[in-house]
Amino acid sequence: MNHHPKDFYPVTPQIKAIFFLCCMGLLVFYGTLHSPFHYDDAHAIVESPHIKDLSKFQERVGIQNVFNRSVLLLSFAVNQHLGEMKVFGYHLVNILIHILNSILWFFLVKGFLYIEPSKNRLLLKTLPLVCSIIHLVNPINVQAVTYLSSRSSLLATFFYLLAFYIFLKILKPSKEGFSKIHNPILAFSLLIILFLGIATKEIVASFPLIVIVYLWLATPNEKRKSLISKFISILFLFLVFMGYRYFEQGNLFSIKADPDSTNTHHLLYLLSQIKVIVGYYFLKLLAPFNLNFEPDIVLYSNWFHWDWVISLTILLITGIIIFKQQSKLIKFGALWFLITLLPTSSFIPLKQLATEHRTYLPGLGFSLVLGWVILNIKNYQKMAKLLFLIFILLLSTLTLNRSLDFRSEVSLWEDTSLKSPRKALVHNNLATAYMADDQLQKAKDALITALTINPSQTDSYINLGHIAGREKNWEQAIEKFDLGISLGTQKADTFYYSGFARNNLGRYKEAIPYFEKAISLKPFKADYYFDLGNSYKNLKLFDNSLHQFRKTLEIDPNHYKAHNNMGTIFWALGATEQARSAFEKVLSIKSDIPAIHNNLAAIHIKNRDYKKAIPYLEKLISLQPENVNAQKLLQFSMGQTR
Repeated sequence: MNHHPKDFYPVTPQIKAIFFLCCMGLLVFYGTLHSPFHYDDAHAIVESPHIKDLSKFQERVGIQNVFNRSVLLLSFAVNQHLGEMKVFGYHLVNILIHILNSILWFFLVKGFLYIEPSKNRLLLKTLPLVCSIIHLVNPINVQAVTYLSSRSSLLATFFYLLAFYIFLKILKPSKEGFSKIHNPILAFSLLIILFLGIATKEIVASFPLIVIVYLWLATPNEKRKSLISKFISILFLFLVFMGYRYFEQGNLFSIKADPDSTNTHHLLYLLSQIKVIVGYYFLKLLAPFNLNFEPDIVLYSNWFHWDWVISLTILLITGIIIFKQQSKLIKFGALWFLITLLPTSSFIPLKQLATEHRTYLPGLGFSLVLGWVILNIKNYQKMAKLLFLIFILLLSTLTLNRSLDFRSEVSLWEDTSLKSPRKALVHNNLATAYMADDQLQKAKDALITALTINPSQTDSYINLGHIAGREKNWEQAIEKFDLGISLGTQKADTFYYSGFARNNLGRYKEAIPYFEKAISLKPFKADYYFDLGNSYKNLKLFDNSLHQFRKTLEIDPNHYKAHNNMGTIFWALGATEQARSAFEKVLSIKSDIPAIHNNLAAIHIKNRDYKKAIPYLEKLISLQPENVNAQKLLQFSMGQTR
């Protein structure tokens, strides 16, 4: 008797759904795999000292350092360890996390159906897949998936959803409500996952509030009094977290890493966020057109603005409409959206008033509400599948189109400058992208635009200094760098390049304090120590110079220029053996430098070891066939060995 493989391995609806979500996610985001590093990726990933060596991660960061996003940094460190700085690996991980989140959301929504009245469950049997697909292909999530620094939102959401899934497994529903904790291992796992989530991004702190909301909605009215003890225990954990955060950060409503969080009026920020939530986040989730990497939204300077009043009114009316619905699912989705926005859109001021990756976790609640609405359009039940298919194809097309904006730094900031033409920061970042692409005239034009909008735009003066430096106009470069410094910049690179420009003009003594300031701000940059060593070298302060070159090599053992400069110093001091060792180290790193072969040949000739000099001279001639002096020395050395 022949058996079909399906007889042994039945393909369940769940497996079909998972397979579909995986394929669709890879298809929609495939084009982003080769997008470059963008904007904050430079210091968060490329230049970050925390992720350079996975074996030293615990020593340098420590997984327990929750408010330094240690788990996020660990994920970057693993990426760097496996694929170095190849951007493909970083994008692949982001896409896979996004797909996993959509799958987890599928299973969570299946669990959420319990709180819906039984008469509606048959109608909503496809809701888990509908919600997951909406979240998977919503164009507003492109930033979270493609902008690598936004992995914090993806990974935090993963831990958030996984924690909620375990929570549903721990508290099984019964006729009396919810059972007591029956599996201590699962409970402990839940705490570990929440710890990992908070050590990824602090938005996970809203988890206890979501749990309380779910328990309240899932429990019949007559049984809700029994929840008080559970609520107290959950809130206690939340208060413990907030207390620990206060102890570590010094303020509940500020962030150490963001100076704006202490300088901004908290209530004015809250009012501004009401406008952002209604006028940007909700609108873009519903109609994801004209998405913007850097939205042009200004912080309120006073209380007298009608748009926050209008936004609050719309929010309240929407809330009333939603909560008049009998569906507990739609209430839960709406509260999920609002509560998970609290860490970024409430009293805690952040540098950016609005950015699309903040909607990643709240957008799940939005997908729940939208999915419910779609499946409850009674007059269009026969066409529901077709309409939903058209809707998803539209979202997928918009997602693919939005992904094209991230294909390069230039394309991203050109798109952003068209949508936020009044933001000086945007034009400055566009100039930076042009500079990286060697389009210097376009960069100058963008910087002029930035300074026209905001004459105090510090970074624009600094970028003009970089352009002047690339054009070898060192005096102008110094002028622009020093102007940026006078305006209060604390960027290490600005001090470094100001010193570098002075070195190029022979003003070595004057350059030293600038290099020292750069080192004090970024003590892990090898080139800072190297160029400080060059200043001392040119001033004939060889001991100081050698010290700085050794510091360079502690950070970057393969910094061949530092080995070379040490060799030239030893040569000048008559320490030929030390010079020879330094030059040989250079060749072990980079073997095609003519000057090094020349220096090693000269050392051996000076020591009358002509036989050892010959290979270096031969290599030198192969690199410089026109070098007559090398040819003469080779003939001489060969003659001495006969």
